[in-house]
Amino acid sequence: MTLKLTSKNRLIHVSTWTICVLYFLISYFLLWWDSKPKAVTPYEPIIGALSITICCYLIYSTLQYYLPRKNQYIKITAICLVLTVISLGLSIFFLNQFFDGLSLNHFYEILPYRFIINFLLLLCVIIINIFWNIQEEYEENKKRKEESERILRDAELYNLRQQLQPHFLFNSLNSIIALIGIKPDEAKKMTFQLSDFLRGTMRKDDKQLIPLADEIAHLRLYLDIEKVRFGHRLTTNFQVQEEASTARVPSMIIQPLLENAIKFGLYNVIGDVNITINIHLENYILWITITNPYDSDQFETKKGTGFGLSSIQRRLYLIYGRTDLLETSMNENIFTSTLKIPQYD
Repeated sequence: MTLKLTSKNRLIHVSTWTICVLYFLISYFLLWWDSKPKAVTPYEPIIGALSITICCYLIYSTLQYYLPRKNQYIKITAICLVLTVISLGLSIFFLNQFFDGLSLNHFYEILPYRFIINFLLLLCVIIINIFWNIQEEYEENKKRKEESERILRDAELYNLRQQLQPHFLFNSLNSIIALIGIKPDEAKKMTFQLSDFLRGTMRKDDKQLIPLADEIAHLRLYLDIEKVRFGHRLTTNFQVQEEASTARVPSMIIQPLLENAIKFGLYNVIGDVNITINIHLENYILWITITNPYDSDQFETKKGTGFGLSSIQRRLYLIYGRTDLLETSMNENIFTSTLKIPQYD
C-alpha cells in the first residue's frame, strides 16, 4: 500500500510539473508571436503556469478519493469553473503586485482565451483524476473479491476433506473393536497404522497440492489398515509410470476412490478381490485409473449416497475449474474410476 501511494504521488508530481512546463512554453511562444518584434518578458507565462500548477494540486488533493455519482456532471463543471476563476484570479493578483503594466494589459486582452484554455485543461485533469480513482476502486474491489473467493474456496476444500475422514475412521474403529477380543495383536497393529495414517493426514491439511510419491505412500498406509480388516481377500496392484513420479496431485484425492472400490468390491463379492491402480502421465495430464470387481445384482441396492465421488468432483472443480476430470464406467462386472489431474508448469 505504501509503495502504491509513493508511486501515485510521484506520478502526480511528474504530471503536474509537466503541465506547468508545457503551459509556460506554449504561453511564452504565443506571447512572443503576438508581440514580435517587441521584446517580451516571461512574467505572464510564468505566473499563468504556476497558477495552473496550484489548481492541479488542488484537484489531486481534494478529489483524490472522489467518485462521482450518476448525473453529477453539473457538479464537476462547477468545480472546474471555480478552479478556472482561481487560476485567473491568482495570475491577476500577482501581476498587479509584482510585475509591469504591459504584462497585465496583455493578460486582459487575451483573458477570454485564457479562460477557455484553463477551463478545458483543468476539466481534462479532473476527468483523468476521476477515471484514475474509478480504476483504483475497481482494482481494489477485484482484489477483495478474489481474496474473498479464495478464502471461501479454501474453506470449502478443507470442509470436504474433513468430511471424508470420519467415515473411514468409524469403520476402522469398529474393526479394531471387533479384533480386540479375537485377535488382539492385529487390533494393536491396526491401531498403530491408523495413528500413522491420521498423523499424515493432519500434516497435509495446509497443503493444496502434494507430490504423487507422498500421496501413494499415504495410500499404502490406508491399504495396510484395510488389509488388516479384510485379510488375504484384499490384494492391490500399483502400476505407476516412472515419468509420473514428479507429478503433483491434490492431497487425499485418490483415497475416496480406493475406499469406494473396496466397498463395492469386497462387500458385495465373495472370494478374493484384486484392485488395480494404474497411474501414468500423458500430454501434461496425470491419469489415475482404479478398477475393481463388483456384483451387478447387489450394486444398485448398496450403492450408497455417492458422497465420495461427488466430493471429489467438487474439489476438482474448486481447484481446476473443470467438471470433466472424474469419470466412472461399468463393464462386465468391472467398475472403473478414471481421474485426470492437469499438470501445469
